[in-house]
Order: sequence, then C-alpha cells, then structure tokens
Amino acid sequence: MNHSMLPALLAVIVIVSLAPQRLDLAWSQPTDTAAIIESAKKEGELVIYGTTDLRQATILNDKFRQKYPFIDVKLNRLTSDNLYPRVIAETRSGKFLSDVLQNNALGMYFLKRGKFLTHYLSSEDRFYANDFKDQGYWITSSTNIHVIGYNTRAVGRDKLPKRWEDLLTPAWKGRMLLSPREQWFAWILQIMGKENGLNYMRALAKQGVTIRRETTAMRAQLITAGESDLGIDSTFSVLTALIKNGAPVGWTTLGPTLVVPVGHGVAVRAPHPNAAKLIIDFVLSREGQRVVLASE
Repeated sequence: MNHSMLPALLAVIVIVSLAPQRLDLAWSQPTDTAAIIESAKKEGELVIYGTTDLRQATILNDKFRQKYPFIDVKLNRLTSDNLYPRVIAETRSGKFLSDVLQNNALGMYFLKRGKFLTHYLSSEDRFYANDFKDQGYWITSSTNIHVIGYNTRAVGRDKLPKRWEDLLTPAWKGRMLLSPREQWFAWILQIMGKENGLNYMRALAKQGVTIRRETTAMRAQLITAGESDLGIDSTFSVLTALIKNGAPVGWTTLGPTLVVPVGHGVAVRAPHPNAAKLIIDFVLSREGQRVVLASE
C-alpha cells in the first residue's frame, strides 16, 4: 500500500492516501441519480458525523433538506479529536450508526486507512483534482483557513505581531490561546523546518500559552469574552461570522497562511447509504459549493 504526503499547494497541507484498494462493485457502479433518490426516500434519514463549525454545517444541511425534504438530516457534531475514537468504538461493538463522515484531510486519511470509509464514486468526482481527494473515498468539500484571532478591545492593530518570532517577546507572555491539535504544529515545522520549528515550540511553551481543547468556535468565543487576547490558531470563517455580528474580534496573518482541506465520505456499512450518496453529490455540486462559499 502506497501512502504519500502531497506537497503544499497555495500553502495547503494535505495528507491523502492514494493507494488502490479492492472496490466494492456495488458501490463503484456509475451513479443513477433517479434510482438513488427513490431508495433514499425509503430510507428517510441521514446521520452525519462531522467536525465543521455548527453554523456552517446547519446552513449546508438546511439547503440539502430544501432540495430533498423527504430526508431527515441528523448531525452529530464532534471534534477532530473524538470523531475517530467514536467511530472505532462503535465499529468494535458492532454498531454502524453513521452514514457520512466529515473531517479534515488528516482525519479522512486515517478513516480511510482504518477502513471506515466505503467506496462511492460521485458523479461530481471528475471536477476535483487528484491532489484534493482519495478517489472514490473522500473529496475536499471545503477548507479551513487558519489565522491569528485577537480581541480588538485588548489589542490595537498597530500592536499586532508581524512575524511568528514576535510572539516570543515579553509583550505577549500569558496573553495567548492555542489548540493542542496537530495541524498548526505540522504547519510550523513545514515553514520553519524541523529543527527551527521545534526550537520555536520550546520557546513558545515558555510564554505561558493557555492550551484549550474546545472547538474552534468555542475558542473564538473565549477570545471575544477577553479570556485571552490572542488566538494563535483561529479560523477565518468563524471569526468573520462574529465580526459581522459586531463582536470585538479581528484577524491577521503572519506570512503564508495554513489552509486545511476538509472532506466528506460515505461511512462503511452506512444504514442509509443512498441518502449518504445524495448529500455527497450535493456538497460537491456547483449548487452545494455555492452554499459552502457563502457560509465562509
């Protein structure tokens, strides 16, 4: 089996598995949308295990419901940290409860590697470059743009850091918030190199950074509330939604920006496989992508 880490494209970190696996012929046949719709009507339900921000996920799912009102969409909102363990635990106990799994590229890589994704070649697949999918298993359906978030009441624009090294100055000691997830850590190692990146992390650890495992949206709320002045690993879409609502937050970048692909795939032994196929097709379609872009 050949697993490869693809290079950054437009500052994108994406890890995908492009290895061929035995295809389930029942899933790999050309799609017949009319037949899928009729079968989905009988299923009447769709269960999604996803990590996307609740606001964005709700907008997308509501649009899907408008198109297919006979499907009751149920979203189980999980974090990147607990989605994989949840799927493993359910599978080991013989439970197959999810229809669609949605996570960042690294999470989708491990879901495919663990054989938790079944093969489904969407009719929209041909519009997506190979670098942004593991063909037949998952395709990038959106992106998370990682930025520096800050509380505008505590930090003026003229006081914002300009370089990563600025975060190591005494002015920022005890004022920063960070998630312990692997994406930002991998990004720093990529742009700085392994040795310099590890040295930077050791120096940053001495700055009294607050480590929080909450979702990106919750961490943004903590910045808004003034619990910390600076969110080192914030997300553009979450912050812009708060800004539009008048929250005292802003964002900046310190050079190249980390953009993490997020994908959708059909869960193995999905209880509602046809409903799952429909939402995969919808999310990847021009119509669905317009909804995704409008919600970011």
